[in-house]
Amino acid sequence: MDIQSLRRAWTWQPQMQPHLRFPFAGAGALNRNASQAWQDIFVLSMLDGRTNGRYLEVGANYPLSNNNTALLGLAYNWQGVSIEFDPTFFGNWLKDRADHTLVLADALALDYAKALPAWFGEDTQRIDYLQLDIDPSYNTLQVLKKLPLERYRFSVITFETDAYSGDFRARAESREILHRHGYELVARDVSVLFPPVSPDPIPFEDWWVDPQVVSREKIRTLQAIDTSPLLPQDILFAVT
Repeated sequence: MDIQSLRRAWTWQPQMQPHLRFPFAGAGALNRNASQAWQDIFVLSMLDGRTNGRYLEVGANYPLSNNNTALLGLAYNWQGVSIEFDPTFFGNWLKDRADHTLVLADALALDYAKALPAWFGEDTQRIDYLQLDIDPSYNTLQVLKKLPLERYRFSVITFETDAYSGDFRARAESREILHRHGYELVARDVSVLFPPVSPDPIPFEDWWVDPQVVSREKIRTLQAIDTSPLLPQDILFAVT
């Protein structure tokens, strides 16, 4: 596949495996992924195809379609907690991911300092993936502020800024908070195709890693990518 073919594809295909910028274990056996914008492949790329990982998914929505933890749970044996406000998704989770934990709750009302030890164990200090994605993005920022970031480290974080909306408060303040806590922004203003908003790719998310876990080489490589708009495919794939 050439780079243009890769940039036009929004779902994993087995022939993409040789073009991964950071090959990871198990990639050759994948038939498809589940994320809307490749977040699951990003997590696996950063963590070398880790199995038996743990995630906190704030804003779960459907359990399979456009879901960032489905591939991790079903193909890599991850476990975690998915938080969703809308109870209409509960039946889908019982049907498609009954062995994964869904918490029906208002993410803004939870006491995470108490909830995280209850969910992940008192001795846990490392969670492999944090997804922050509720609407509007200002609410996503409020969830970030409620997390006990002094106690817990997250190896990979995807934060939906919805910068395309013109409201930059969540993007600006989330960057300040995560930088202050030692995280590295490796992909800023990741863009996605969403025709109802624009015929062109729109910036909607920031991707972060913890340098205590992800290698400095990976961080430098990603931060050196100079493409605008920055598509997930530009981050994940390289054609030599």
